[in-house]
Amino acid sequence: HGGKEGRTLPVASRASQSESKDDSKSNHEDQNPPRKGALEMVLSPGLTPAGALLIPKRLDGLPSEEKEGLRQLEISPRTLAIWERVAERVEKHGGAALAIDYGEEGPIGASLQAIRDHKFVDVLEDPGTSDLSTYVDFGAMRQVVQRRDPTGGGVTSHGPVSQRDLLFGLGIEKRLHTLIDQCETTTQAERVYDACARLVGGDELAEDSAGIGPGMGFRYKAIAIVSKGLGTPAGFETGES
Repeated sequence: HGGKEGRTLPVASRASQSESKDDSKSNHEDQNPPRKGALEMVLSPGLTPAGALLIPKRLDGLPSEEKEGLRQLEISPRTLAIWERVAERVEKHGGAALAIDYGEEGPIGASLQAIRDHKFVDVLEDPGTSDLSTYVDFGAMRQVVQRRDPTGGGVTSHGPVSQRDLLFGLGIEKRLHTLIDQCETTTQAERVYDACARLVGGDELAEDSAGIGPGMGFRYKAIAIVSKGLGTPAGFETGES
């Protein structure tokens, strides 16, 4: 997690950082100033070895204006390492791999969140008692495959595409009609319809919908790795390869 100069954001006690307060300001400091002794995010003194290795790779190929506009950058080395192993396995044994989660094309800035009892809380409040989550940087995952062999390796990457486009490409509309035809009551049919609406809808469902919660159709994305020669997977016709 780095700023424009590539410095990372480790965690420290606020009491131990009192003399360097001006250098430790974050985007959230003015909104929720931490109490004395509480944990807070602080900038590292300089560029870390991890930042020096990973930041240039992620920014490679981006337009200059986009690079200059970045103030924060989240990178998940573990995600990239896992996707690299998946690509190796698909290349060796053939087949395909599909990943679906909430995220963006990237680069991703500050998306780290903590959830407790279905509510967002401060990420450093009572460590260990909340679920931590970040958006997936699908562009970084695609770069993993593209860097394996620019001249043409044994696998290709497809996507990301929105979950909405993926499901419509896989025939969710026909499946919806089939399920509704099998419903015995209007209430059952409405529940099936609302469940489908949440899977392919936007952040807010229609006012007349009985569904609860935001739609997942655009926030969730999908990316695929396939063996060379298998063609474009269904649902990925609109995504970049």
